[in-house]
Amino acid sequence: MATRPEGTTDDGGDAAATAVIAEQPRVEWAPAEPQKKRRLGLWLGLGIPTGVVAAGAVAASLVLIAPGVTAAGVPVGGMTPGAAAEAISAELASTEFTVGDATLTGEELGLSIDAQALASETFDTYPAWNLGAWGTGETAAAVTIDAEQAAVALREALPAMYTDSVNAQVVLDEESGRFTVTPSEPGQGIDVEAIAASATDAIAAGTTTIEPQQTEVEAAATTEEAEAFAAKLNEQADTAGFYLQDERAHGVPLRTIAGWMDIQADPTTGDFVVTPDVAAIDEAIKNLPEQVNQDVVDEKVVTNSAGEHLRVIQEGQDGFGITSTDGVSGQIADSLKGGDLRFELEGEVVKFQTQELFRRVEVDKSAGMTYMYENEKLVASYAVAIGRGGVHDGIQTETQTGHFTVYGQLTSQDMGSCNPDGTVKEGGKFGYCTADVPHVTYFNGDQGFHGTYWHNNFGAGARMSHGCVNMTRAAAEHMYYFAQTGTEVWVHD
Repeated sequence: MATRPEGTTDDGGDAAATAVIAEQPRVEWAPAEPQKKRRLGLWLGLGIPTGVVAAGAVAASLVLIAPGVTAAGVPVGGMTPGAAAEAISAELASTEFTVGDATLTGEELGLSIDAQALASETFDTYPAWNLGAWGTGETAAAVTIDAEQAAVALREALPAMYTDSVNAQVVLDEESGRFTVTPSEPGQGIDVEAIAASATDAIAAGTTTIEPQQTEVEAAATTEEAEAFAAKLNEQADTAGFYLQDERAHGVPLRTIAGWMDIQADPTTGDFVVTPDVAAIDEAIKNLPEQVNQDVVDEKVVTNSAGEHLRVIQEGQDGFGITSTDGVSGQIADSLKGGDLRFELEGEVVKFQTQELFRRVEVDKSAGMTYMYENEKLVASYAVAIGRGGVHDGIQTETQTGHFTVYGQLTSQDMGSCNPDGTVKEGGKFGYCTADVPHVTYFNGDQGFHGTYWHNNFGAGARMSHGCVNMTRAAAEHMYYFAQTGTEVWVHD
C-alpha cells in the first residue's frame, strides 16, 4: 500500500513535494484475472434488462435441483422434482440386471421406487439456490417389487431354480362320513423380496448384478386353508339337507352331498372351489317329494291340574309338502358353490300343535279299584289290593288316604330287607324280602303302585300288602307309563 507523504495537497501546489513523489518507484494493482463468460451477457446482448435476468435466475434456483446431484444413481441436477421423478422411474425400468444366468430389465422384474417421494426429498435436501449443495448431492430409496410379476419372469428365465409345490386337498373320508384334508407340500423358488433388497444395494453400489437366493415356496392352497374349508362343511353335518320355510324337512348325509360336487383348489389364489355335478343332483332329487313330504304329528304333553308340563310323551313333528322341484337342482348347485349345505325348497309347512293331557289317578279303597283319568275322561280301571291295616312286621300297613303326587318310579326293585341275591337279610328291619318287584310308582313315602306276582287276590276287600297298592303286572306297567313325576293321586275310602 502506498502512502501519501505529509505536507502534500491534492491540488499539487507543493512543487518540492511533487518532485519527491516523482523520484519514488511507481506502485500499480496487480491485474485481475479475466472473468469467465456468463450466459447473462448473452441475455443482455438480446436486450433483456439486467434486473429481469437476475430475477429469472433466482426464480429458477427456487424450483430446480442443484447441479451434480444424483437420486438412486440417476443424475437429476438442474431438473424440477417432477422431471426428476420421471427420469428415476424410466431409468429403473430400462436398467438391465444380471440375475444369475439371466438378464432382466427392472420393468420385467416389476421393480419400482417411490420416485415422486425421492425426487421431492432430493429437492428439499439439495435445492439449486443452495450453492453449497452443488456437485455433491446424492439420495437413495428402497426398491420394491411386484412379487407375482417377478415370480413369473424369474421362473421363465431361471426354471432350474424352481420346483412345483402341491396344493392341499379336501376329500371325504368314507369311514367317518366327514371331510378331511390331504396336506400341502412346499416347493422351491427364488426369494423375490431378496431380489428387491439386492436391487436396492446394487443401485447404491452402482452395479446391476443380483445374486438370486432360493427359498421354500408355500403352496397356493395351504393345509390350514384346507382344514378351515373342511371344518366349514363338517360343521353343517347335522343341519345339511332340504328346508321349507327355514324348517329342516329332510336331512342329507355328507356322504351323499359329496357325490354332488367336486372340490379343487384354485392354483392361483388357493381358494377352494366347488364345482357341482348337476346330473348327479338331478338324479338325487327326482323322488324328492316322497323323501320330503310328511304328515303333521302333534306333540303330547302330560300336565297336572295346574297346567304344568310334566313330561313330553310324544314329540311333535311339522308337516311338509313341496309343490314342485322345478329349478331345485340349480338352487342346490348355487348353494354348493358357496359351501352352503342348506337347500331351500318351495312348499308348505304345517306346524304341529301341542296337546295337553291332564292326567290323574284315583284309588277307591272300599271298591278295591284304581281309576286313571286323562282330561277327566276315564282311560282305564283296575282291581287292586291294598294294605292289611294294623301293624305287621313292625310297620303300619294301612294304605293312607289323602291327595298325593307321584315322586319316583322304578322298573324293578327288591322290597323289604334283602341281601344282594334276593334272600331275606337276617336282623333286617323287615322280616321279609320280595325280590324284583316290577314297575314301581311311588306317591306317598314307601307306598306306591307296583306289580304283584306272588298273589292274584284283587278287588273289594282284598287286603294283601304292607300299604302299597298291589296291581297285576300288566296294570302296574300301564300305571308306570301313564303316571309321570308330578301326576296327582287321590286315595279315599
